[in-house]
Amino acid sequence: MTAAKNRSNPLGTAPVGSLLVQYAIPTIISTLISSLYNMVDQMFIGQRIGFLGNAATTVAYPLTFMCGALTLLFSNGSTVNFNVSNGRGETDEALGFAGAGLTLLTLEGILSALLVFFFTPFFVSLFGSTEQVYPYALTYMRVVAVGLPFLALTSGGTLLIRSDGSPRYALVCSMSGVILNFILDYLFLFPLNMGIAGAALATVTGQVLSAFLVVIYMFRFRTGRLARRHFSVPFGKLKQIVLIGAPGSLNQAAMLVMNLVLNSSLSYYGALSSYGGSEALAAAGVVTKVNFLFYSTIIGCSIGGQPIMGFNFGAGNYGRVKETFSLVIRYAFFIGAVETACFRLFPMQILSLFGNGAGGYEAFALRYMHEFMLLVILAGVLPVSMNTMVSIKRPLNGIIISLSKQMVLIILLLILPRLWGIDGVLRAGPVADFLVAAAAFVVIRAAFMKLDEGEKQKTPSPER
Repeated sequence: MTAAKNRSNPLGTAPVGSLLVQYAIPTIISTLISSLYNMVDQMFIGQRIGFLGNAATTVAYPLTFMCGALTLLFSNGSTVNFNVSNGRGETDEALGFAGAGLTLLTLEGILSALLVFFFTPFFVSLFGSTEQVYPYALTYMRVVAVGLPFLALTSGGTLLIRSDGSPRYALVCSMSGVILNFILDYLFLFPLNMGIAGAALATVTGQVLSAFLVVIYMFRFRTGRLARRHFSVPFGKLKQIVLIGAPGSLNQAAMLVMNLVLNSSLSYYGALSSYGGSEALAAAGVVTKVNFLFYSTIIGCSIGGQPIMGFNFGAGNYGRVKETFSLVIRYAFFIGAVETACFRLFPMQILSLFGNGAGGYEAFALRYMHEFMLLVILAGVLPVSMNTMVSIKRPLNGIIISLSKQMVLIILLLILPRLWGIDGVLRAGPVADFLVAAAAFVVIRAAFMKLDEGEKQKTPSPER
C-alpha cells in the first residue's frame, strides 16, 4: 500500500522542475512578504523619523534571530518529520508531528514574549545600542515583543500548511499580514503621528491577522483530521523534532551572536572613524534589510524544495533529491548575481527609499554595499545546503553547515577590526562568504556520494 501511495503522489512522480515551481513560488513570495515586515517598517521609519529610527530597528533586529532560533527548532523539526512520515505512508504519525509542532510553537512564542517584554532595557543594551538610539530602540522592541507568539505560530504554521499541500493558502496567511502592516504603517506614522511605537504596533497587528488565518486552516487539515491527541508532545516525538530542527535553530542562534558582535563592532569602530557609530549602525541596517529581501527568496526556494526532497528521500528516490538540489542552487546563484548588480548600479536609489541621513550615513552605506556584500553571490550556498541536509535527515551535516557562516564571521569580526578598524569590519563579509561556500560544497558532495552508494546497493544485479 505504501509503495502504491508513493507512486500516486505527485511529489514522487511529477517533473521536479514543475514541482519546484509549484512549491517554491508561493514559498518565495511568503518569505519575501515576511522580510517585508522589517523592510516596510524601515522605509516608513526612515522617511518619518530619520536615520536614528533606522538605527533603532537595526538594534532590534537580533531579536528576530533570538526568537527565531526556537521557532525554527520546532517548525523545521516538525515539518521535516511530517514530510518524511507522509512519504512512508504513515498518516497518523505525520499528524502527530504536525500537532506537536503547533503546541511547541505556541508555548515558545508566549515564553519569548514575556522574556523580552519584561527585560527590554537589558536586550536593548545587549544588542549594541548607542546613547542616541536607545530611547527609539526601547520603545520599538517593547511593542514588538507582544507579537512574538503570533509570529512563531505563523512561521511554523505556514510551513506545515505548505507541506499539507496548500502553498497558496500559506501565501494568503503571510500576505494578509504584510498588507495590513503596510496600510497601518502609513496611518500610524503619518496621519496619526504615533512615532516609532506606531510602526511597531502596525507590525504586531499584521502578525495577529496572519496567525488567526493559520489557526483557521488547522480545522480543515488536508492530510487528515487533527484530533486532540495529536497536539500532545511525547518525549519520542520531541526528540525527533529537536534533532531535525537543530541545524536551523543553531544557525539562528549563531546569527544572533554574529549580529551582536557586528552591531558592537559597527558602534565602536564606527565611532572611531569619520562615519560615526549611530550612522554606521543605521547604514548597515538598511543594507542588511535590502540584502535579506534577496536572501529570503533563496531561503523560500530551498524551503519550497524541502517537501520534494523529504518525500523522495523517504521513498528512496535519491536521484530526484539531487535533481532538486541542483535546480535550487542554480537559482541561488542567479539571485545573488541580481543582488550584486543592484548594489553596483542603483546604490543611491536604494538608499533614497529609506530617507535621508548625515553624510557619514550615506558614505558608509555605499561602502557596505560594495565591500561587505562583495561576494554575496555565494551567500545562498549555505541555506540551500543546510535545508538539503535537513531534508535527507542528516542533521549533523546540517548543523556543521548552519554554524559555519556565523562562526567564521564572528571570528573575523573579532580579529580584522583590531588590525584595520572599520575597514576590517567591511572585509570580514566577503572572506566569510568565500570560506563557507567552499566548505558547504565539500559537505554536500560527501553526502550525495553516500546516497549514490545506497542507490547502487538497492539496484538488483543483472541475471546471468
